[in-house]
Amino acid sequence: MTIDTPRARLTSRRKGILLIVPVVAAAVFATVVYLTGFRQIQQTDAVAEQVAVDAASSATVALLSYSPETLDRDMERAQSLMAGDFLTYYGRFTAEVVAPAVRDRGITANAQVLNSALMEMEPNSAKVLVFLNQETTSRDRPEPSLTASSVVVSLAKSDGKWLISALDPV
Repeated sequence: MTIDTPRARLTSRRKGILLIVPVVAAAVFATVVYLTGFRQIQQTDAVAEQVAVDAASSATVALLSYSPETLDRDMERAQSLMAGDFLTYYGRFTAEVVAPAVRDRGITANAQVLNSALMEMEPNSAKVLVFLNQETTSRDRPEPSLTASSVVVSLAKSDGKWLISALDPV
C-alpha cells in the first residue's frame, strides 16, 4: 500500500516531468530537422526546379518581345515578372532607350527560347541558363534579323512566384 504524502506527490511529479522533457525535446528536434532539411529539399526538388526553369524561360521571352502597337502593355507585363534593382534598371532603360527606339523606328522583337537549364537552386533563389533566338524587324529593315544569344537569368522568389532579379548575357 502506498502512502500519499506531499513528498510522495512531489517525487511522482518529478518523474512525470523527467518523462515529458525528452518527449518535448524530441518534438522540437524533429521540427527543426524538418524546417531546415526536409522542407528545403521539397523546395528544391525536381518539380520546383522545373517551375524555376519555366519561369525564367517565359519571363525572358516577355522581357525581349515587344512591338510598337503593344509596347506599353509589353513593358508592363515584363516589369510584373521582375524584382529588386533589376526592375528599377529595366524600367529606366526601357523608358529612356528601348521605348523611344521602338516607337521611332517601328521595331518589333520576338524572342523564342531554344533551350534552358538550371544552374543553381535554393529555396528562394535560382539561376537558369537560357539559350534563345530573337527575331527583329523595323520599318527601315522589314526583313527579319535573327540574333542567337544566351543569358543567365537570376530569379528571386517573392510571394511564391519566381521573378527575374538579374539578366546577364553570356
